[in-house]
Amino acid sequence: MIQLFRIRDIPVRIDAGWLLIFGLVTWSLASGYFPHVLPARSAAAYWLHGLLAAALLFGSVFLHELSHALAALDQGVPVGGITLHVFGGVSQLDAEPPTPRAELLIALVGPLTSFAIAGLCLVADRLIDGPAAFHAVAGYLVAINLVVGIFNLVPGFPLDGGRVLRATLWWWTGRLSVATRIASRCGSVVALALVALGALRALAGDLVGGLWFVLVGLFLHQAARSSWELMRVRARLEPLRVEDVMTRAPLVADLIVPLAEAGTALGAEQVVRPRDTAWQAFLKLGKSRGGRVAVVDGHALVGVVSDRDLQNVLAARDSRRADAAPRAA
Repeated sequence: MIQLFRIRDIPVRIDAGWLLIFGLVTWSLASGYFPHVLPARSAAAYWLHGLLAAALLFGSVFLHELSHALAALDQGVPVGGITLHVFGGVSQLDAEPPTPRAELLIALVGPLTSFAIAGLCLVADRLIDGPAAFHAVAGYLVAINLVVGIFNLVPGFPLDGGRVLRATLWWWTGRLSVATRIASRCGSVVALALVALGALRALAGDLVGGLWFVLVGLFLHQAARSSWELMRVRARLEPLRVEDVMTRAPLVADLIVPLAEAGTALGAEQVVRPRDTAWQAFLKLGKSRGGRVAVVDGHALVGVVSDRDLQNVLAARDSRRADAAPRAA
């Protein structure tokens, strides 16, 4: 993971796989799209146009994700970062939106941003009397941003359309967990449909396009399952306090966490308080490089919470739930 910069204290990163997809998109444009719309140009010109169009495409994806992140901050939802990856981009929200309305606003602003970019590029294409290459790039950006906006409105969680569906179900049922379960199942259905469509395209001779649909479908299926599992973890950890799950062993903690870090030198992402929820500890553990966070009461180190601590708690709660389940006679 490579961090590029920060906007409003939101880290913007690129995944290593993004470099691969950037190269593939550039190659596709330089070898396919631009030779078709701009015949009789040099190979160097095609590659230059392809590089520019690919950069503007991913700039558009970044603006799509940035709009989500800024809307989330406006609704009081902390944002852990923006990551561009092989399948596009994602804004990491460190908490669920507080209301269905907030969820709806955060979800819709992304596709609306893509549609706005498409509209601006269309206006530029129609009103500016530029060279043919300018219009070729503008036309590509119109089409690709429309595709990004429309695809993200497909009602499959965690796509934006799936989040719109979840917001609607949340408002209707009053229960975020129920809304997440239904929206995640819809996401799995959409994912399997993409896999099936990809297989059909591959059988019809479009091997590369078919494989891409299959990969996107598998990615979406995994994301939908992970979103539901994360909601289940939250439901089990949120009622608990850090003091209920932490390891209360100051001497051991001093060995694990350097004493120099036990005071205010520790960053906010490495510290929880005894009265914080276990879910908050879980979120901070996700950002901790050492697989543990310190529990600080005032300026005193009173324990640590590790991945193993939370795994033990989750296993114990699952075991109690299984024991309490009615058994057939």
